[in-house]
Amino acid sequence: MLLAYRLALASPRITARGIEASEFAVDADRHGVHAVPAIVVDDRYAWAGAVPEAAFVERVLEAAGT
Repeated sequence: MLLAYRLALASPRITARGIEASEFAVDADRHGVHAVPAIVVDDRYAWAGAVPEAAFVERVLEAAGT
């Protein structure tokens, strides 16, 4: 989550939120979240699991279609 927040601080085009999947089960189900950490980009499930910083940025850009 920290890296997602750092990206959001660096760009006005990015927002980041952290939610507890067990407390917000409807949101987790809507996004297809079954494991944590799970990353959702543009309201679409992108991937689950921790990745190194460079891979995280690359995956966010790929998921956003840039």
